[in-house]
Amino acid sequence: MRSSVALGLMCAALILGRPAFGDDASSSKSKFQQLTEGKEKKEGLWTLYQKDQQLLVELSSNDLKKEYIVLASIARGIGSGMVLGGMSWNFGDDVIWKFRKADEKIYVLHRNVRYRAKANSPEATAVSLAYSDSVIYALPILTKTPSGGYLVDMTKIFMSDDQRIGQQIGLGFRFASDRSTWAKVKAFDNNVELQVAAVYAGSRGPDTVPDPRGVQVNVHYSISALPSVGSNGYKPRMADDRVGYFLTVIKDFSDKADDEHFVRYINRWDLRKKDPGVKFSPPAEPIRFYLEKTVPVYLRPTVKAGILEWNKAFEKLGYAGAVEVLQQEDDADWDPEDINYNTFRWITSDAGFAMGPSRVDPRTGQILDADIIFDAGFLTYWKQDYETFTAEDARQLIPNWSPFEELSDETGADAARLKAMRCALPDGMQYHMGVSAALMLGHGMTGKNGKLPEEFIHQGLKEVVMHEVGHTLGLRHNFKASSWKSLEEMAEDKARQEGTVASVMDYNPADISPDPKKQGLYFTQTIGPYDYWAIEYGYSPTSSDEELAKIADRSGEPGLEYATDEDTRSSDSDPLSNRFDLGKDPLDFVARQMDHSSELIPKVVERSVEDGDGYQRARQAFGLLMSEYWRSALFAARFPGGVYVRRDHKSDKDDAKAPFEVVEAAKQREATKLLLDSALAAPEFDGSLLNYLAASRWNHWGVRDLSRLDYPIHEIVGRMQGLVIGQLLSSRTLERLLDNEFKESSEEDVYTLAEHLRLVTDGVFSEWNPKEAKGEYSAKKPFINSFRRDLQRQTLKELMQMVVRSYSAPEDARTLARMHLTRLGEQADALLGSEDLKLDDYARAHLLDSRTRIRQVLEAELALPSVN
Repeated sequence: MRSSVALGLMCAALILGRPAFGDDASSSKSKFQQLTEGKEKKEGLWTLYQKDQQLLVELSSNDLKKEYIVLASIARGIGSGMVLGGMSWNFGDDVIWKFRKADEKIYVLHRNVRYRAKANSPEATAVSLAYSDSVIYALPILTKTPSGGYLVDMTKIFMSDDQRIGQQIGLGFRFASDRSTWAKVKAFDNNVELQVAAVYAGSRGPDTVPDPRGVQVNVHYSISALPSVGSNGYKPRMADDRVGYFLTVIKDFSDKADDEHFVRYINRWDLRKKDPGVKFSPPAEPIRFYLEKTVPVYLRPTVKAGILEWNKAFEKLGYAGAVEVLQQEDDADWDPEDINYNTFRWITSDAGFAMGPSRVDPRTGQILDADIIFDAGFLTYWKQDYETFTAEDARQLIPNWSPFEELSDETGADAARLKAMRCALPDGMQYHMGVSAALMLGHGMTGKNGKLPEEFIHQGLKEVVMHEVGHTLGLRHNFKASSWKSLEEMAEDKARQEGTVASVMDYNPADISPDPKKQGLYFTQTIGPYDYWAIEYGYSPTSSDEELAKIADRSGEPGLEYATDEDTRSSDSDPLSNRFDLGKDPLDFVARQMDHSSELIPKVVERSVEDGDGYQRARQAFGLLMSEYWRSALFAARFPGGVYVRRDHKSDKDDAKAPFEVVEAAKQREATKLLLDSALAAPEFDGSLLNYLAASRWNHWGVRDLSRLDYPIHEIVGRMQGLVIGQLLSSRTLERLLDNEFKESSEEDVYTLAEHLRLVTDGVFSEWNPKEAKGEYSAKKPFINSFRRDLQRQTLKELMQMVVRSYSAPEDARTLARMHLTRLGEQADALLGSEDLKLDDYARAHLLDSRTRIRQVLEAELALPSVN
């Protein structure tokens, strides 16, 4: 019976022109051989066949059951923008793949792991109906493999610009498939490492590439299988908003602890003791970093010391040698992008930055890989950029400005995530090294070449390394850490052992004493109390919620306050949470930096120029000192209307505080007066100094084109005073001042909106007091000098905007502004008609013009319809 059935099937197959079942396997084998013949075979996690551009992959039925993490990075960049060698490309949104077979295709799914529910529960059914994976590729099955698997062509996955690198190179750049090739194809037991020598074509690119029609970027993909959740013994740890870790966030609809079902895990390594039974044990698997062979030999000891400094925190938890550092051999053939290696990479892009990104299992928060990239431009602190002072340069001096504020086309939650993942510390440190060089030059602590002392360089490098390693351990920025100690305490000897700041996760400027004899550390040289505490929360062997809560409850202790990126924007209220400030009282730091810069500005030519040299170094030093003066002033402008912000939870402990506290009235008043007496006054140095500030006279790629060769002092001072007065009179400042009045009791000293506006207008227009104005003035010796006239015009403009309601300030601010404009108009009348005052033409024209503009605005306001 069987033979007749088989014969019938064979006949049917012949009639239909298809091979009989007996020939099917041999036919597939023959096709498999044809497809793979001549291709280089690599066996490992997957079996790969590669020739020219084509990459064929053999997937077994077992492979279809697994999940894979796919990590993209830039192995070789272009030294511009974000396309830099060593750059991780996922930025905290690491991708998990899964394969699904349907009919004659293998579908590649980007797993959606953000939503979940307990298996076999009603919530799990609801989740499966509401949320799905993304199908990102459909790969035709070319043939079955001899082992029963499937052969697919993955070329189009990697030979493409699905990573959107082209748009980061420049507008209109596209992936050139005809010129892109494989740089590396490697297969290991647990991972596959692929590297594409990608070519992008555009019409206009950065100066760092010779021809935009063929920009080369090596894109590396590291693919490894992920164990099922819980199978490797890793235990996710819940986050606490008082301790700053990067997060992996999932919505678990079976979890009722959070009203919105969010489950927040901290990102951390799977660090466990080799012997949990002993108090001090080596880890089962240390966190191991390799110093790439690109790191300069003379800096390697400092880099290594910065990485190993974190062992002090782990030792307190009973780990011996939790962090290790090895040197990459000169003949090493492994790829730094390989998920099995954590590296410290040194690049030369002149971008002045470093990054310490980690790659994370998005299901659990487990850190799988980390690579620190460090740009050698960090040490290039004398730059032509400091000879100019453009509007963009000025904007970057606004407190808490970040180079990542404007992100390409990312919006909403994606933009917030990207900003949180990116670190601009070394970008700012490059500037602060320049400021330090200018300050030391002014004190005669360096030669006229302005070369910083080796001790300074190594201290600064170590702090940045500690900071970036902290990121790889999971820690976020803490911009309140610099307010732990006073400036005097930072200079004490004990600061060398316990640190000058509470955390290396802050952005800390160099601490240059105005008195070289009292110089302490330039930069903190060890981790601080916040760092110990944060590591305790993240890596303590305990997994008890109660024990973790006890650790987090210490947040009110000195040195443990935490504020991060989303708390520290230029519009935020807390004047203690800043990038690149120092000290328990930032106003002390502001006054010191402004005085220090003012003292040294007159000395820049004498101290920075050798006989026979050009004057460009003097212009750079002048620009750095001026920048630091104004940058510091803008910190003071954050105090009026300020509100201290804390993350404390409700507690009966003595150190528990309210989440918000209005800045002391005396501090707000002090900050405003400080600005009126200094930044909003006219410059005091001899103007003839400007005749010696020569600009670099080169005209080629890579240099700035100057709109003016001579120094545009009025433009620069006016621009910076405009930023200060703009902050003091911003709608946000005025809104907070009015709100703060309501928060304070009538018995307390309150800095009111009314007092603030009067203090500012009286200070800016101090020359307009007719009772004190007398004497004879000339164009050479004007009644109101040119800088003050510019400031008064800018302030009038701000007050006028309030009055005509094109300003979102409170209505009380509008009526007060109208009152002050009326008063100023009357004062202008009195000055113009005074018999005791003979005005110069500048002052008379200024007062006449101001009076006319005031009248026009007041009359226009009166003509507006009434508000019901």
